[in-house]
Amino acid sequence: MTPWTTAIGNTVRMWWQRWRDDQLPAMAGGLPSPSRRALLTGGGAVAVGAGVTGAVVGRYMSAADTSGTSFLDVRQFGAAGDGKTDDTRALQKALDAAAAGAGLVFLPAGVYLTRRLVLGSNVHLRGAGGDTTVLRLHPGANSAILESDGFARLSGTDDAGGILGFSIRDLALDGNKGENPDGGFGLRIYGCQYELSELIVFNCRQDGVYSEWSGTAGLPGLSHQMEARLTAVRSHHNGGSGFNFNGPHDSMFVNCLAFENEGIGFRLAGEAHATSMVNCHGWGIAQPVSFDLAALAIGCVNCYADFNGGIGVRISRNDCRWWGGFVIGGNHTGDRREIGIQFVPGPVDGEPAGCVIDTKIMNCATAAVDFGNGFGNRSTVRASLTQPGVHTDGAYVAGTGKPWIGTPNRTCRIEILEGLTDPAKSLVVSPAFEMRAQTVRGLPQADSVRVFVRVAGGRTQLCAQFPDGTVRVLGSE
Repeated sequence: MTPWTTAIGNTVRMWWQRWRDDQLPAMAGGLPSPSRRALLTGGGAVAVGAGVTGAVVGRYMSAADTSGTSFLDVRQFGAAGDGKTDDTRALQKALDAAAAGAGLVFLPAGVYLTRRLVLGSNVHLRGAGGDTTVLRLHPGANSAILESDGFARLSGTDDAGGILGFSIRDLALDGNKGENPDGGFGLRIYGCQYELSELIVFNCRQDGVYSEWSGTAGLPGLSHQMEARLTAVRSHHNGGSGFNFNGPHDSMFVNCLAFENEGIGFRLAGEAHATSMVNCHGWGIAQPVSFDLAALAIGCVNCYADFNGGIGVRISRNDCRWWGGFVIGGNHTGDRREIGIQFVPGPVDGEPAGCVIDTKIMNCATAAVDFGNGFGNRSTVRASLTQPGVHTDGAYVAGTGKPWIGTPNRTCRIEILEGLTDPAKSLVVSPAFEMRAQTVRGLPQADSVRVFVRVAGGRTQLCAQFPDGTVRVLGSE
């Protein structure tokens, strides 16, 4: 190659590089994009598919290149992530900078020891994965790890305010309950329009995830949605509930797990009405209830209640649904009752009503279904059972493994079947009128017939009365 052709080649490459650097922001949809230097200093990690930390840090989080962009590395603010240093001040500075307009806060792999951190609107918190990025509550903090701005002021008010438009993903929240004996939450939120994804919350003295918002139908400003979206969130070994969800309404849980919590696995109450749950799994001997449907119109599709002593699914509000999925006990031999699906009274007289159950239930030591004292008005319950009861030393324990207990409401449609060859373990009830003997005054109107019950000669008779007064006995006991 001649010096002349080399000079032309260098000039073409220079102009090409300048044009590409100028076009990158536009090609990214107008969002701030990494400079060519940031791409090059990534050491080829992006091209060869290196780990998340290397790729993200190399492309976006270089201290030399993030000034003025929407990506903030907490290490730029002094966070150590060594599991020993108190990183509270550094982490809060990064969150405050993001709330002021910078947007995304990145936490590289490490253990960040922290006290309560305040989260604002439109902040997006990202880790390098739940197994590598951990926010651990500082010993003696006895607080939430992450808490929405204004939580204490707004909680319990039904105010339509709170934070919105934020997200948390790819990290873990460790409540460090052994070092925080007086309290501690993983995450406490008063707000809406948020997303949690690939988040692990564990070892908290109180609830793992607590969320609350107003029952208002209005939204604070321009919005693409009202609800919260929780995807692949795992909440476990907490002293309270795994998920204590009290709103926003119309939210979605997909592929979430709640296990071995000392409170309830999934508790949906308050303003969580019309929330949908898909492929969620609650399990563990420590949890007294796997799913507590204590808000209106909760829909659970293909969810799994797996428990060993306690309640699989508890329903106390109208129009809740449990479709498909599985409800399985452990034929528990301890003191706690073990019930697959339980209807209990709600806060409004007559609740729960209008519920729909269609599922498989098995191995519940006490009973597969507990109807209580006639709860479940206008509900449909369809369940296939496998209820062998408790066996100790090879012998059946009398009174265990019942198909149902309590009294179904007369307006329910029920099909509880444990083998068609054993009618004693099956219950089929269709809504019907119940007629009782009573005094009837006057004759039926023209072109009509009155059907009634009377007692004559000590026997109950089903009768028809015609407009001319004639009475015909249709049947007698």
